[in-house]
Amino acid sequence: MRLQKLQLPMHYLFKISFRLGIAAVIAAGSFLPAKSDQREKERLRFTLVQIDQRAYLSLANLRRVHPGLQASFDKGEAQGELRYQKRIILFRLDESQYQSQSEIRELDDVGAIEDDGIFLSREFVEEILTELSVPVSYRFNRNNLLVVRDKPRATTEKLDFIYIDAGHGGKDSGALGYFDVNEKDITLTLAHALRAQLKADFPHVQLYMTRSGDRFIRLEKRSDLANRRNDKGRFGIFVSIHCNSTLSPRVKGFEVYYLAQNPDNSKTRQLMLRENLKFESSSYIRKLTSQLMNAQIQRESKTLARQVFSGMANRLDGMIKPRKVKKADFAVLRGSLMPAILIETGYLTNRDDLKRLNSVEYRKAFAEGVSRGIGVFLSELAKAEK
Repeated sequence: MRLQKLQLPMHYLFKISFRLGIAAVIAAGSFLPAKSDQREKERLRFTLVQIDQRAYLSLANLRRVHPGLQASFDKGEAQGELRYQKRIILFRLDESQYQSQSEIRELDDVGAIEDDGIFLSREFVEEILTELSVPVSYRFNRNNLLVVRDKPRATTEKLDFIYIDAGHGGKDSGALGYFDVNEKDITLTLAHALRAQLKADFPHVQLYMTRSGDRFIRLEKRSDLANRRNDKGRFGIFVSIHCNSTLSPRVKGFEVYYLAQNPDNSKTRQLMLRENLKFESSSYIRKLTSQLMNAQIQRESKTLARQVFSGMANRLDGMIKPRKVKKADFAVLRGSLMPAILIETGYLTNRDDLKRLNSVEYRKAFAEGVSRGIGVFLSELAKAEK
C-alpha cells in the first residue's frame, strides 16, 4: 500500500488544548548490540518508512524514543503537540514549519498520514530531539533511527574555555577569492581578532586556538584538541571560522552553522562536501558519520549559533549582509563533544564582502558581534536552569 501525503489548508500560529492518543503502527523498534563506549546502554533501532523517496518515522515510534517524551495528535485538526519536561513543540501535519517556545521554525517537508498512522519527516524528528533537548544520542542511516538514552546533561552558565578554530591553513588554502586571496589568511586574522575581544570580555575564561600561524591541521586534530580540555566537569564551546565562495560573484553575506544530519538544501550539502573532504581521509569521515550525536549538546549548539548570528547581525549592520542560521554535517563540528558552531564570515568571490573582510573595521565588528552572542548564549543557559 502506498502512503499518501495529507493535503489540508495552511494555518499558522495556533493553540492546542487536547491530549489525544493514536494507535501504534508500523515497524516496532528493536535492540542492537552495544558497542565501545556504549556497552552499558541499550541501543534502540526504529525503522524509517520511505514516502515519496523521503524517510519518515511514525509518531508511535517517536513516543518510544524516550519515556519522558509526550506526544498527542488530533487527526481531525491535523495538529499535534510534543513535550519534554517544560519544552513544547506545536505542529500541523500539513505545514512545513513548527512552533517551539513561541518561535516559528521552518522545515523542508510536511508530514504524512495513512489510516491510523501519523508520520513525521526525518528532518522534523531531528528537530524534535534537539529542540526539546531529549536526553538521547542519535544517528540516522538510510533505513533506521538509532538511539541511545543518556543521562540528562547538566548545563551551566559558567564558561571555562573557548576554543577558536581558524579554518584551513598550511597546504590547505581553503577557498580562493579575488586577487588570489586565500581563505586561510582571512580566517587566521579574524581568529586573532576574536581572541583579543574575548580576552577583554571574558577575562576569567581560558582561550585556545587550534592554530596561531599558517599551519595545516587535520579536522580530526582540531576537534580533538578542544575535546581534551572538555573533561573533569569543565564547560567549553568551539567556534570555527571560515569564508565562503561560489560561482556567482553576486552572492554575498555571512552565515552561522550548527551540526545536524539533515542539511538545509543541496547548496549546503555541496559546501559540506568541500569542507569535509579536502585534505581529509575518507576513513575519518566514515568514522565520524558512524558516531551518535548528543541531542542536548545539539540544542546548545543551535542556541549558540542563533545568538552569535544575532550578535553579528547587530554589530555588522550595513557592512556584510546577514543571510541565515543553517545546519550542516561538517566534520569539524561532528567531532566536537561540546556546543560548536561554524561561521562563514562572507564570500571571497564577492568584491564587497572581500573588501570588508580585509578591513580593520570589519575585524573589530566581527569580534564584538561574536563575543556579544556568546554572552547572550550563556544567559540563555542560565535561564534554562531555572
